[in-house]
Amino acid sequence: MTFLYILLLFLLLSGSAIFTVMALPGNWLILFITFLFSMHFPLASPLHIGWGVLITMGVLATLGEALEFFLGAASLAKGGSKRGAFWALIGSILGSLMLAGLFSVVPVLGTAVGLVLGAALGAMGGAILGEKSAGKNTDESLRLGKIAFWGRLLGSVSKIVIAGLLVALATLAAIF
Repeated sequence: MTFLYILLLFLLLSGSAIFTVMALPGNWLILFITFLFSMHFPLASPLHIGWGVLITMGVLATLGEALEFFLGAASLAKGGSKRGAFWALIGSILGSLMLAGLFSVVPVLGTAVGLVLGAALGAMGGAILGEKSAGKNTDESLRLGKIAFWGRLLGSVSKIVIAGLLVALATLAAIF
């Protein structure tokens, strides 16, 4: 029976990690599910997950959000305009939807790659258009677009890596 509880936890957390790939609050859902799991089993149970693990997971989830935000906002720090940031956000949403649909011919992995890569490419395109419309020259718009691309890509990947760490940490805490 213990194995089934651990398997259920792992599957629920892995499913929640998919929300992180879609730029939704999957890391917080992982933490919430782990908290509920911990509350279900008393302190004496071998499946109990302690407060130390839950607090560590909270810190990691917060770190993931901070990395995604600050890396995504990197183009503003490098001289980008608010208009460029706004259009990078719009481009990110549209790009992720378009590439996720296009790459969905490869069911799970293709859709995930499409979401992340599409968001980064869309952020780049949106930033370039936004900066050009704000009166910046082509070279500067392209430079800021590249920064938006890498910021969005690195922010998303870092948050996804943290989601994997959260799933592993919670599962291992339930096992040991």
